[in-house]
Amino acid sequence: MSASLTYLGHCAFLLQTEQGRRVVTDPFQNPSDGYYWFLRAFPDTPVDVVAVTHDHFDHNNADALSGNPTILKGPGHFTLDDLKITGALDLHSGNSGRRGMVNTVFVLEINGIRVCHIGDNRHDMPESVREQIGEVDILMVTVDDSSHLLSFEQADQLVAHLSPSVVVPMHYYLPKLTTVESSLGGPDGWLATQDVVKPLNASEIPLNKAMLPNTREVWVFNALLA
Repeated sequence: MSASLTYLGHCAFLLQTEQGRRVVTDPFQNPSDGYYWFLRAFPDTPVDVVAVTHDHFDHNNADALSGNPTILKGPGHFTLDDLKITGALDLHSGNSGRRGMVNTVFVLEINGIRVCHIGDNRHDMPESVREQIGEVDILMVTVDDSSHLLSFEQADQLVAHLSPSVVVPMHYYLPKLTTVESSLGGPDGWLATQDVVKPLNASEIPLNKAMLPNTREVWVFNALLA
């Protein structure tokens, strides 16, 4: 079995290890009242671990996952066979963070690759948080043309601070998944500012060291649920 990374949509990713351990990050849902963001329900997916960066409806639908998974919602270290996860606690971006809402940045180490899911974190994290995160090979970062969470400049500052080989945009409008009422924009404006953009034309890719570029690239996945 090979290690893999799959983009499900919004901020949800499925990662699988060589030993078959499966983890989903930030499964989404529509809340019971208002905020109708998603055109479909998050699918029942059997996994071993669910990592939830923070308690907003578009990130916290851990109940959608079957398999009696371990649910990670805060800082610390977790190991399951060949899956290693580190959570570093910081703050949500924008007004939510200024009001004290926390966000956990997760680093998932699979097959020698360190994948960092930033959640909705602020761009200007303190150095102490950066040290907890450590080296990053692949970084998922929140970008959309409405600057719902981060401006283009803030997203670029966050990328520069963590210095990954690969940047993967997330948390943007997907016509078959996200509603117009969400007010999210697409990623195209930000993508146009980047030096090397690689459309993958796939929702799933293998995870191995040989795939990593020598100079930074932005990889754009197809969303499996969109």
